[in-house]
Amino acid sequence: MKNLYTIVLALFVSLPLLAQTGQLKGRVFDAYNSNPLIKANIQVAGVDMTTTDENGVFFLTCNDSMQITVFSIGYEPYKQVIKNCSNELNIGLNPSYDNLNEVEVTGSKPESHMNLKQAQSIGILTTKELNRNDGLFLENSLNLLSGVRMEKRTLNGGQRITIRGYGNSSNFNGSGIKTYLNGIPVTDAEGTTILDDVDFSTLGKVEVIKGPASSLYGTGIGGVVKMYTARPTYKGTKLTQQGQIGTFGLWSTNSRLQHATDKSSVQVNYGHQNYDGYRVHTSSKKDFVSFISDFRNNDKQTISVYAGYSYSYNQLAGQLDSASFFNKENKGEEAYLNNNAHVEFETYRTGVSHSYEFSKHFQNVTSVYVSGYKQSQASAAGLNNNLFQNYGSRTEFNINLLNGKAISIQGTIGGEFIKSNSYKKTYSLSDTTVHTVPLGTPTKLTADLQTASMQYSIFTQWDIKLPHHFVFTVGGSYNFIEYQVADRLTFPSTPAHKDQSVNKIYTPIFTPRIALQKSITENISVYGNVSQGYSPPTPAQSVIVNLGQVNSDLKPEKGTMIEIGSKGNLLNRRLTYQVALFSMQITDKLTTQNGTLPVPYSFTTNTGKQLHQGLEIDLAYTLHNDTSGIISLIRPFGSFTYSDFKYKDYKNNNNNDATTIDYTGKKVSGVAPIMFNVGLDVELKWGIYLYTTYQYVDEMPITYDNSHSASAYSLLNAKLGYRKELGKHFAFDIYAGGNNLTNSLYYNMVFLNQPFPTPASPTTPAPALYLPAAYTATFYGGLNLSYKF
Repeated sequence: MKNLYTIVLALFVSLPLLAQTGQLKGRVFDAYNSNPLIKANIQVAGVDMTTTDENGVFFLTCNDSMQITVFSIGYEPYKQVIKNCSNELNIGLNPSYDNLNEVEVTGSKPESHMNLKQAQSIGILTTKELNRNDGLFLENSLNLLSGVRMEKRTLNGGQRITIRGYGNSSNFNGSGIKTYLNGIPVTDAEGTTILDDVDFSTLGKVEVIKGPASSLYGTGIGGVVKMYTARPTYKGTKLTQQGQIGTFGLWSTNSRLQHATDKSSVQVNYGHQNYDGYRVHTSSKKDFVSFISDFRNNDKQTISVYAGYSYSYNQLAGQLDSASFFNKENKGEEAYLNNNAHVEFETYRTGVSHSYEFSKHFQNVTSVYVSGYKQSQASAAGLNNNLFQNYGSRTEFNINLLNGKAISIQGTIGGEFIKSNSYKKTYSLSDTTVHTVPLGTPTKLTADLQTASMQYSIFTQWDIKLPHHFVFTVGGSYNFIEYQVADRLTFPSTPAHKDQSVNKIYTPIFTPRIALQKSITENISVYGNVSQGYSPPTPAQSVIVNLGQVNSDLKPEKGTMIEIGSKGNLLNRRLTYQVALFSMQITDKLTTQNGTLPVPYSFTTNTGKQLHQGLEIDLAYTLHNDTSGIISLIRPFGSFTYSDFKYKDYKNNNNNDATTIDYTGKKVSGVAPIMFNVGLDVELKWGIYLYTTYQYVDEMPITYDNSHSASAYSLLNAKLGYRKELGKHFAFDIYAGGNNLTNSLYYNMVFLNQPFPTPASPTTPAPALYLPAAYTATFYGGLNLSYKF
């Protein structure tokens, strides 16, 4: 009887233990693109237990309440307490800046996602780099990458991104590159990129593909910028409140609610930014609301949703001439001030992406989106009211035809479609010299256009893995452009009005790419890349306004780039580098010319070439990384850009007479020949950190003939902070920083190729072309609080 009681007691005690043990299954992937992370290390109590397989999956003998830690090179470590061994884990890791060559690249070949294996120069910014400064203005982070330059027209609007010297042909917003936010195109079907509605403070990752990438992304000679909002890292519910204040009335807040499980994550964010401005009539106000969610129904399927709304209002003071800029005058252009110049945006953007793995050999990712904005912009010339709606879709099939040890073939086939419908109205504004109504009052409708623009492409790219660690890449895209413009002011009763209607279908363009990549070792690769891209004219350039004629001979600009480079991780992965040499020839450059008969008019034409040759270097060295010591991190880094960009067979017109000026051999305006950045990140074990950066921008030609230049400048920025977790629930990050600590004179943007007085035309007024940055150092401070439920 006693033995029976002993057996029953043993069973009673062991049953709960048996229920608490089992085999745990988990999947580890990149939080931003869901690519599986291979050979991620799973630890329990500091002991290596297992690694993930080629699908990012691991199995582990499990006990309830056991804590696991997941490590993957190039990613932040992740810890989780196991509450139920029978629940399958889905673990999304966020990129770490410690080794960016190991970070997964979105949209890359299915088997080799990491940046190290890409046969093209790609810059990556992670959460830590995006918050190395104030975190509000993307240019503070993006301009630290080699070959990349971001400028802006207002305090936080009118941004223009140039990559390898391409993209500065417009003084308003961006052109010549393609931009995405969470996979949704920000660039519309007219080729224009407006970033006023993007809340940069919520970004968690940015990828910059340098040079043409049309074999996967269609248009864009300069390259592609892909932005991703930060993803939840905590499994559970987390509430975060961020606040920041600064000089010149800077005030910013973010309120964020996150909830994540092994199967899904949801994030809602509201942000507000206010800036009084350091210059007359330059105040700014912005409000953002966003919703982001990811649902993983199983190992094969993921659904992602993004929805955002924003409102922004930025005052415009116009530009300064050279004398006013160098004298650091606080003034604006009279016409801008009289017209209460401003730019106002109300924007929405929403999209759904579905990813499904049919088998190990066949996967699909499809996205659909709708976006739109209402814009009101008053300037010296008048008032523009625009109403835009964009919609489109993108699908790509990833195919694994052969996956052998010596030879494998993987590829992507897909298509992208973008349609933009817009209504554009322009009004003249009152001038008290001729009108009795108040200044800046709309007086006459001067343009009323209805525009339908469409771009669509079919693309494919194939990666063939060969013996001796070679990978050959071949691909291309077939691209279509259509514009329809209806002039709503054209009536029989208004014969003097020149019809601006356009119905233009451009000849389809094929843009190929070939590349060869060689892995010298597991940590060093070299590559060669030849790719083509194109940038189409806008609908406005497709018509000669004063003549009411279609500009029928206009062609898209084309770019052909040859690039060689190397990427690597040396000294036990402490030193990471990227080096690229490139030569890019741009043909059929779009230029504005003037005519006189039968009436004075201006028009856009293809004339001349540009040859862009350059060197780019990015380096980072983790000198010290030990969380057990007083100093936990010392990490210097730097980048260097050399640009030898010249005009070639480039003239101001095609008349070939006394009015023709040949700019061949001159430096391309708007590009500084030398730029370099150095920085140092230092962290202590108590949570104290110091981030410093120094940036140098060389003297930059600002006219075609190189007779005028913008002066060189340097910027010293620093940020000091203290972050700490208080128990299991609370965490805070308090910081203060300063930009331009040496009070350098520099600019946010320069309007290029403006007419200056010459001996032949001494009465020409000095052009207003500088949009100055703050003349003195600016300071900021902030506090981030979070609570984990």
